Amino acid sequence: MHPRPERPDAPRRVFANRRRVPALDAARRTPIFPPMPKPVSAPPPEPSFWFPFVMAGIVGALLGSTITYLALRPQLDRAARVQLTPAPADNLNHAPPASLTAGLAPAQADRALGNFYYDHANWPLAQKHYESAIRQGQDDPDIRTDLGNVYRFTGRPNEALAQYELAQRMNPQHEFSLFNQGGLFLEEMKDPARAIAAWNEYLRRFPHGRNVGVARQLIAQASGGAALPSAGQSTTPSARPPDATDQRLLDLVNKPAPQKP
Repeated sequence: MHPRPERPDAPRRVFANRRRVPALDAARRTPIFPPMPKPVSAPPPEPSFWFPFVMAGIVGALLGSTITYLALRPQLDRAARVQLTPAPADNLNHAPPASLTAGLAPAQADRALGNFYYDHANWPLAQKHYESAIRQGQDDPDIRTDLGNVYRFTGRPNEALAQYELAQRMNPQHEFSLFNQGGLFLEEMKDPARAIAAWNEYLRRFPHGRNVGVARQLIAQASGGAALPSAGQSTTPSARPPDATDQRLLDLVNKPAPQKP
Protein backbone atom coordinates (compact mmCIF):
# COMPACT_ATOMS: atom_id res chain seq x y z
CA MET A 1 0.00 0.00 0.00
CA HIS A 2 1.39 3.30 -0.99
CA PRO A 3 1.54 6.21 1.44
CA ARG A 4 -0.77 9.01 0.87
CA PRO A 5 0.89 12.07 -0.45
CA GLU A 6 0.55 15.16 1.67
CA ARG A 7 -1.06 18.20 0.32
CA PRO A 8 1.28 20.94 -0.57
CA ASP A 9 -0.62 23.52 1.42
CA ALA A 10 -0.89 21.38 4.60
CA PRO A 11 1.22 22.51 7.64
CA ARG A 12 4.21 20.40 8.40
CA ARG A 13 4.07 18.54 11.69
CA VAL A 14 7.27 18.11 13.62
CA PHE A 15 7.38 15.37 16.24
CA ALA A 16 11.08 15.43 17.00
CA ASN A 17 10.66 17.13 20.50
CA ARG A 18 8.57 14.79 22.62
CA ARG A 19 9.38 16.43 26.11
CA ARG A 20 6.54 17.82 28.17
CA VAL A 21 7.08 21.40 29.29
CA PRO A 22 5.29 23.08 32.16
CA ALA A 23 2.48 25.39 31.44
CA LEU A 24 3.48 29.03 30.99
CA ASP A 25 1.82 31.98 32.66
CA ALA A 26 0.33 34.00 29.84
CA ALA A 27 1.12 37.28 31.61
CA ARG A 28 4.71 36.64 32.85
CA ARG A 29 5.71 33.88 30.47
CA THR A 30 7.34 32.00 33.37
CA PRO A 31 6.87 28.40 34.30
CA ILE A 32 4.22 27.69 36.87
CA PHE A 33 5.34 25.07 39.42
CA PRO A 34 3.18 23.67 42.18
CA PRO A 35 3.62 25.50 45.55
CA MET A 36 6.30 24.07 47.91
CA PRO A 37 5.16 23.08 51.40
CA LYS A 38 6.30 25.39 54.23
CA PRO A 39 9.10 23.95 56.38
CA VAL A 40 7.95 22.79 59.75
CA SER A 41 9.98 24.49 62.53
CA ALA A 42 11.47 22.26 65.19
CA PRO A 43 9.91 22.57 68.66
CA PRO A 44 11.94 24.71 71.14
CA PRO A 45 14.29 22.68 73.33
CA GLU A 46 13.07 21.98 76.80
CA PRO A 47 14.92 23.82 79.61
CA SER A 48 17.69 21.87 81.29
CA PHE A 49 17.00 20.25 84.62
CA TRP A 50 19.99 22.14 86.12
CA PHE A 51 18.99 25.57 84.82
CA PRO A 52 17.04 26.66 87.96
CA PHE A 53 19.90 25.53 90.21
CA VAL A 54 22.48 27.42 88.13
CA MET A 55 20.40 30.60 88.23
CA ALA A 56 19.84 30.21 91.96
CA GLY A 57 23.60 29.84 92.46
CA ILE A 58 24.37 32.97 90.45
CA VAL A 59 21.77 35.01 92.30
CA GLY A 60 23.02 33.70 95.63
CA ALA A 61 26.63 34.57 94.79
CA LEU A 62 25.67 38.11 93.79
CA LEU A 63 23.57 38.54 96.91
CA GLY A 64 26.34 37.17 99.13
CA SER A 65 28.94 39.45 97.55
CA THR A 66 26.71 42.47 98.11
CA ILE A 67 26.07 41.58 101.75
CA THR A 68 29.78 40.95 102.36
CA TYR A 69 30.72 44.28 100.78
CA LEU A 70 28.16 46.16 102.85
CA ALA A 71 29.34 44.42 106.01
CA LEU A 72 33.02 45.16 105.35
CA ARG A 73 32.54 48.63 103.94
CA PRO A 74 33.12 50.47 107.26
CA GLN A 75 36.41 48.63 107.75
CA LEU A 76 37.45 49.27 104.16
CA ASP A 77 36.65 52.96 104.52
CA ARG A 78 38.60 53.12 107.75
CA ALA A 79 41.59 51.40 106.17
CA ALA A 80 41.45 53.83 103.26
CA ARG A 81 41.45 56.76 105.67
CA VAL A 82 44.47 55.53 107.57
CA GLN A 83 47.32 57.81 106.69
CA LEU A 84 50.68 56.50 107.65
CA THR A 85 53.10 58.96 109.13
CA PRO A 86 55.59 59.62 106.33
CA ALA A 87 59.18 59.75 107.37
CA PRO A 88 61.29 62.61 106.04
CA ALA A 89 63.15 61.85 102.87
CA ASP A 90 66.52 62.24 104.55
CA ASN A 91 65.50 59.65 107.15
CA LEU A 92 64.39 57.13 104.52
CA ASN A 93 67.60 57.58 102.56
CA HIS A 94 69.89 57.71 105.58
CA ALA A 95 72.20 54.69 105.57
CA PRO A 96 73.56 53.27 108.82
CA PRO A 97 77.32 53.51 109.35
CA ALA A 98 79.34 50.37 108.80
CA SER A 99 80.59 50.53 112.37
CA LEU A 100 77.03 49.97 113.65
CA THR A 101 77.11 46.25 112.89
CA ALA A 102 80.84 45.65 112.84
CA GLY A 103 81.71 42.48 114.74
CA LEU A 104 78.09 41.62 115.58
CA ALA A 105 76.40 38.30 114.99
CA PRO A 106 73.67 38.36 112.30
CA ALA A 107 70.83 38.41 114.85
CA GLN A 108 72.45 41.21 116.85
CA ALA A 109 73.18 43.13 113.64
CA ASP A 110 69.52 42.90 112.63
CA ARG A 111 68.47 44.19 116.00
CA ALA A 112 70.93 47.11 115.82
CA LEU A 113 69.68 47.96 112.33
CA GLY A 114 66.09 47.77 113.54
CA ASN A 115 66.90 50.27 116.31
CA PHE A 116 68.68 52.52 113.81
CA TYR A 117 65.77 52.61 111.37
CA TYR A 118 63.29 53.01 114.25
CA ASP A 119 65.19 56.10 115.44
CA HIS A 120 64.98 57.50 111.89
CA ALA A 121 61.24 56.70 111.57
CA ASN A 122 61.84 54.29 108.70
CA TRP A 123 59.13 51.89 109.79
CA PRO A 124 59.28 49.32 106.94
CA LEU A 125 62.99 48.67 107.42
CA ALA A 126 62.67 48.74 111.20
CA GLN A 127 59.97 46.08 111.01
CA LYS A 128 62.02 43.99 108.58
CA HIS A 129 65.10 43.90 110.82
CA TYR A 130 63.18 43.41 114.05
CA GLU A 131 61.30 40.44 112.63
CA SER A 132 64.53 39.00 111.23
CA ALA A 133 66.25 39.35 114.61
CA ILE A 134 63.33 37.61 116.34
CA ARG A 135 63.47 34.71 113.88
CA GLN A 136 67.16 34.30 114.68
CA GLY A 137 66.61 34.15 118.43
CA GLN A 138 66.83 37.79 119.53
CA ASP A 139 63.45 37.58 121.24
CA ASP A 140 62.67 39.41 124.47
CA PRO A 141 60.06 41.90 125.81
CA ASP A 142 62.05 44.94 124.63
CA ILE A 143 62.18 43.97 120.96
CA ARG A 144 58.56 42.82 121.07
CA THR A 145 57.56 46.22 122.43
CA ASP A 146 59.62 48.01 119.77
CA LEU A 147 57.96 45.90 117.08
CA GLY A 148 54.56 46.68 118.59
CA ASN A 149 55.38 50.39 118.37
CA VAL A 150 56.26 49.98 114.69
CA TYR A 151 52.94 48.23 114.06
CA ARG A 152 51.13 51.05 115.83
CA PHE A 153 52.85 53.75 113.78
CA THR A 154 51.91 51.92 110.57
CA GLY A 155 48.21 51.69 111.39
CA ARG A 156 47.97 48.11 112.70
CA PRO A 157 46.69 48.45 116.27
CA ASN A 158 45.61 44.83 116.69
CA GLU A 159 49.06 43.55 115.77
CA ALA A 160 50.63 46.12 118.06
CA LEU A 161 48.45 44.99 120.97
CA ALA A 162 49.41 41.36 120.31
CA GLN A 163 53.10 42.28 120.62
CA TYR A 164 52.54 44.21 123.86
CA GLU A 165 50.57 41.34 125.38
CA LEU A 166 53.25 38.86 124.29
CA ALA A 167 55.91 40.99 125.97
CA GLN A 168 53.83 40.98 129.16
CA ARG A 169 53.54 37.20 129.08
CA MET A 170 57.28 36.91 128.57
CA ASN A 171 57.95 39.19 131.54
CA PRO A 172 55.07 40.54 133.67
CA GLN A 173 57.52 43.03 135.23
CA HIS A 174 58.13 44.73 131.86
CA GLU A 175 56.47 48.08 132.52
CA PHE A 176 56.73 49.70 129.10
CA SER A 177 54.70 47.03 127.27
CA LEU A 178 51.90 47.62 129.77
CA PHE A 179 52.20 51.41 129.78
CA ASN A 180 52.07 51.59 125.95
CA GLN A 181 48.80 49.68 125.85
CA GLY A 182 47.03 52.69 127.33
CA GLY A 183 48.16 54.97 124.51
CA LEU A 184 47.14 52.36 121.95
CA PHE A 185 43.65 52.04 123.41
CA LEU A 186 43.19 55.80 123.64
CA GLU A 187 44.63 57.00 120.34
CA GLU A 188 44.15 54.19 117.83
CA MET A 189 41.28 52.12 119.21
CA LYS A 190 39.32 55.11 120.58
CA ASP A 191 38.53 53.25 123.79
CA PRO A 192 39.21 55.57 126.75
CA ALA A 193 37.82 53.08 129.27
CA ARG A 194 40.38 50.43 128.34
CA ALA A 195 43.12 53.05 128.25
CA ILE A 196 42.30 54.19 131.78
CA ALA A 197 42.14 50.58 132.96
CA ALA A 198 45.58 49.86 131.45
CA TRP A 199 47.16 52.90 133.09
CA ASN A 200 45.51 52.14 136.44
CA GLU A 201 46.93 48.64 136.21
CA TYR A 202 50.31 50.17 135.46
CA LEU A 203 50.07 52.37 138.58
CA ARG A 204 49.03 49.39 140.69
CA ARG A 205 51.82 47.11 139.53
CA PHE A 206 54.54 49.74 139.19
CA PRO A 207 53.90 52.33 141.91
CA HIS A 208 57.48 53.58 141.59
CA GLY A 209 57.79 53.18 137.84
CA ARG A 210 59.45 55.68 135.57
CA ASN A 211 56.16 56.92 134.13
CA VAL A 212 53.89 57.14 137.14
CA GLY A 213 53.40 60.89 136.73
CA VAL A 214 52.79 60.59 133.00
CA ALA A 215 50.27 57.81 133.58
CA ARG A 216 48.33 59.97 136.03
CA GLN A 217 48.26 62.87 133.60
CA LEU A 218 47.04 60.63 130.80
CA ILE A 219 44.33 59.14 133.00
CA ALA A 220 43.13 62.67 133.81
CA GLN A 221 43.23 63.58 130.12
CA ALA A 222 41.26 60.47 129.13
CA SER A 223 38.66 61.03 131.85
CA GLY A 224 38.40 64.79 131.26
CA GLY A 225 39.63 65.82 134.72
CA ALA A 226 42.75 67.39 136.19
CA ALA A 227 45.78 65.39 137.23
CA LEU A 228 46.25 65.19 141.00
CA PRO A 229 49.41 63.26 141.83
CA SER A 230 49.59 61.67 145.24
CA ALA A 231 52.15 62.69 147.84
CA GLY A 232 55.69 61.66 147.13
CA GLN A 233 55.04 60.98 143.42
CA SER A 234 56.45 63.11 140.66
CA THR A 235 54.51 64.34 137.64
CA THR A 236 57.52 63.83 135.37
CA PRO A 237 58.05 60.54 133.56
CA SER A 238 61.42 59.85 135.07
CA ALA A 239 63.92 61.32 137.51
CA ARG A 240 66.67 60.92 134.93
CA PRO A 241 66.76 61.38 131.15
CA PRO A 242 65.90 58.09 129.45
CA ASP A 243 68.50 56.35 127.38
CA ALA A 244 67.98 55.42 123.74
CA THR A 245 66.20 52.15 124.51
CA ASP A 246 63.88 53.75 127.05
CA GLN A 247 63.12 56.56 124.63
CA ARG A 248 61.96 54.10 121.97
CA LEU A 249 59.63 52.51 124.48
CA LEU A 250 58.19 55.88 125.53
CA ASP A 251 57.78 57.31 122.04
CA LEU A 252 54.12 56.33 121.89
CA VAL A 253 53.25 59.18 124.26
CA ASN A 254 54.32 61.64 121.53
CA LYS A 255 52.04 60.75 118.65
CA PRO A 256 52.15 60.56 115.68
CA ALA A 257 55.89 60.23 115.23
CA PRO A 258 58.63 59.83 117.81
CA GLN A 259 60.81 62.82 118.47
CA LYS A 260 64.28 62.41 119.87
CA PRO A 261 66.20 65.11 121.77
